[in-house]
Amino acid sequence: MRKAASRRLKEDKIYPNDNRLPRVPDLGRSLRVSPGPHSMDAMARMQLEVATYIEDISVELGAMARAAQLSSLAYFVDMTRMEAAINRRTCLVQLGEVTDTNRGA
Repeated sequence: MRKAASRRLKEDKIYPNDNRLPRVPDLGRSLRVSPGPHSMDAMARMQLEVATYIEDISVELGAMARAAQLSSLAYFVDMTRMEAAINRRTCLVQLGEVTDTNRGA
C-alpha cells in the first residue's frame, strides 16, 4: 500500500496537471491543454502535427545514420518515418482533408 502512495506522489510531481501536454518544438504553436473527450477533431489535429513533425525529422535522422554507415539504426529510423507517414495519412482521413500530394507515400 505504501508503494502505491509513493508512486502516486512521484506521478503527481511528474504530471502535476493531467490536462497539460508536453511541448513539441517547431510545431508552429504549442498545445497546452489536452482536448476534451468531445473534441476528436482537436485530437486528430494534434496527432497530425506530431506525426508530421516525426516524419520530417526522421528523414534527417535516417540520412545521418546512413552517412555514418549505421545501417541497423537507419533501418529503424526509416521504420519510424513510415509509421509516422501512416499515422499522418490516417489523421488526414479522420479530418476529412484531401491527402496532401507534397509527400511521398
